[in-house]
Amino acid sequence: MVKELSVFKAKSILTSLGFVILLALLSQVKVPLPFTPVPLTLQTLGLLFIAYYLPLPLALGTVALYLMLGAIGLPLFSGGKGGLLILSGPTGGYLIGFFFMVYFVSFAKERGLLNNPASTFFVALLGHLLVYFFGTLWFLAGYSQQGFVNNLKELLILTVIPFVPSDLMKCALFSVFVFTEKKLKRG
Repeated sequence: MVKELSVFKAKSILTSLGFVILLALLSQVKVPLPFTPVPLTLQTLGLLFIAYYLPLPLALGTVALYLMLGAIGLPLFSGGKGGLLILSGPTGGYLIGFFFMVYFVSFAKERGLLNNPASTFFVALLGHLLVYFFGTLWFLAGYSQQGFVNNLKELLILTVIPFVPSDLMKCALFSVFVFTEKKLKRG
């Protein structure tokens, strides 16, 4: 019994580390935008797969591990950066939003809501909206008094609108992947 528990813990740790590495690699796929300090990345695609493949506690633990390792300075965040300044900078709210996205998508998966392409796409989209929400609030709190943001339109141009097309593509890719995998498993 104890040996089985140790093997389970070891597998969980290795699985979590594997997904941290995946997330770090997807973070390096970065497209800087000249009008906002927030780059386009593939991080949220990695988060969708973390939420899909891992049970909820392990999925959240994996995101926490990624953020902790990045916070102590490992170059896991976009552009090969790390450290507390990244977490407290303009992208910090998005990084916090990762927890909420993973929680929501994993919760939806456990409730059977990823049962067809349309619902899977919608769940992934709502997960992205959670990341936008926390990223936008963080950006507003940190930068509105510095004159970067004068109105809601400017705020959304800096924090949401540029990311919608690529995130819609990520939602579609995730939806197709999940549906195809389920179809292949059924035979």
